Amino acid sequence: MKSLFLVGLIVLAFETSNVMAADERPNIVLILADDLGFETVGCYGGTSYATPNLDRLAAEGVRFDRAYALPLCTNTRIQLMTGRLNLRNWKAFGILDPAATTIGHLFQKAGYKTCMAGKWQLTSYDPPDYPGAEFRRDTGMLPEDSGFDEYSLWHVGHTEDKGSRYADPVIVQNGKELTRTTGKYGPDIWSDFIGEFIEQNQQGPFFVYYSMALPHNPMVPTPDSPEWKEPEKRHVEETRLAKGMIEYTDKLVGKLVAKLEALKLRENTLVLFYSDNGTNMRVASRIGDRVVRGEKGKATELGVRVPAIANWPGTIQSGIVSDDLIDSVDLLPTLLEVASAEELIPQNVDGISFANVLTQEEPGQREWVYIHQDPRPGWDKDRFALIRVAIGEWFKLYEDGRMIDLVNDLFEEEPLYIADDSPEEREARVELQEVLDSMRPYPMFDPSRVPRPDPSEVFHRYQFQDQGGLIVVEAEMIPVQRDESWAMEKALPEATGFGYLRALRSQQESPESGITRVSLNANVEGEWQAAVRVRSDHPQPERENTFWIKVADGPWMVGALSKNIAPGEWGWVDEFSPIDQPEELVNQWRFEELANDVWIAPRSPNLKIDRLVFFQDDRKDMAKKLTLPVSDFHPWSSKYPAPGEEVGTTP
Repeated sequence: MKSLFLVGLIVLAFETSNVMAADERPNIVLILADDLGFETVGCYGGTSYATPNLDRLAAEGVRFDRAYALPLCTNTRIQLMTGRLNLRNWKAFGILDPAATTIGHLFQKAGYKTCMAGKWQLTSYDPPDYPGAEFRRDTGMLPEDSGFDEYSLWHVGHTEDKGSRYADPVIVQNGKELTRTTGKYGPDIWSDFIGEFIEQNQQGPFFVYYSMALPHNPMVPTPDSPEWKEPEKRHVEETRLAKGMIEYTDKLVGKLVAKLEALKLRENTLVLFYSDNGTNMRVASRIGDRVVRGEKGKATELGVRVPAIANWPGTIQSGIVSDDLIDSVDLLPTLLEVASAEELIPQNVDGISFANVLTQEEPGQREWVYIHQDPRPGWDKDRFALIRVAIGEWFKLYEDGRMIDLVNDLFEEEPLYIADDSPEEREARVELQEVLDSMRPYPMFDPSRVPRPDPSEVFHRYQFQDQGGLIVVEAEMIPVQRDESWAMEKALPEATGFGYLRALRSQQESPESGITRVSLNANVEGEWQAAVRVRSDHPQPERENTFWIKVADGPWMVGALSKNIAPGEWGWVDEFSPIDQPEELVNQWRFEELANDVWIAPRSPNLKIDRLVFFQDDRKDMAKKLTLPVSDFHPWSSKYPAPGEEVGTTP
């Protein structure tokens, strides 16, 4: 009996020590702002808004200057929830795979109490009349299945039922829709909900994911705005109100930190602040000595580089500024390592923990960040296309060949092209191109996977955008309606960046079928020029290497590949002739401001089109650089690397 009593005491002591160890694990509060670019925060040099609470967290913790997200909210939030790149598990906009393992599931498994508050938007998105909606509505994960013990969320169901997230909000809390929210402010409800959760679970450990709705549009008054005093103005949107929303974001961060301090939990709580993408494009902010606009939706630094701040008194030193690369997929493994739950990190995550960077024990392990976003399919998302970018230590490479010197050109005003590369730039280009070539995207959506009864309804809204007098259309990215006269092909199967349109039809006299339309959005009306990269594998005199092209209601023009371009080689057509005047060569196209349709039709079979570039005269030099191949490992080159040959080299 005595021995059994001693064994019992030992077991009890062992179990007690385990509980104490578990209780000593840190609490974790993850705050994700919605549409907050780094240029809006004071500690990053922003001067347009008062952000004293974020600035204080940075001053007393670590500020990351090289933190990245994706250009749009859902894309980033799915990466955060799963630790995986979009190319692995993307379903559709506003849809999180219900079979996914989330950060909530993993913290529950680690023995943490879990809470999520704010924006959900991961169950259903398409309105009922959107093409293919019947295959996607209500197919995402439900909040109650996401691994959070308690939740208070907006947009948990259909988009048409989501209601307001700000004044008079529609909120579902632990399975029940809140009543009596008239006159209340959604972010205040979530802040109070989190505070109550922390107070009830202060013995810890707990994990809070505050998925903010602020400062996402609509840009409306906050309770601190003078307009709030007049209820009829609480839903009236004005861009100028973005300032108050950004500052209220900071205020709520301060309120949460104050709650932790009041409960004497700060020294055992990691607070990590992040953002899901850049600022709304309507919002202009001052950073340093210049004014910049937000670039949410773009892969520029103002679109994907985000504020990231970690604060943990007694563990994280004060005043640390890190230039280590971190990505939104890194949050899941990092926070699990902080929670001493490394064994729960799924083997298939793309994220890399930066836990050691928090304590300055060692530098970060991430060598590059890969931006992969295609928000389609989804209502209002057909205007977007696949974006692929590789970001290294000091350079950034777009799939179309533009490279950015991030040290000297943060706002991406002077892209680098291969013809001008220094040895250092050339080395960086090759390394980043290998990143792009190594990452395989998910298959392009086709009607059998994403039913669309009328393709014109999907494509008619898409426009390629004017980048300051320069519009680039990549064949692989063209979301156009095309008939049997055109085929989308790839030079290398299963590889991205190697696509072209191939003509299957022969027409001799006039364009009658196989006409493809591309819509362009020009910021300035006037005269534009064009260059079209084409190739013919079987050129014959006159007809075999020509095509028709026209802009808007202008006349059809004939483009002909130069006879100096050998069969199978890509070449540029930048002179065109009217159908009835073959000897007259011109390159002037009248663009109206905003929408302009460009029409292309094949004149011969086996004609391939890879890229279209439209430009104003003062951007001619830039346009010429765009016509240069990035490397031999590209669709517009007939030479592919032989076995053992280095990828990315040029003759």
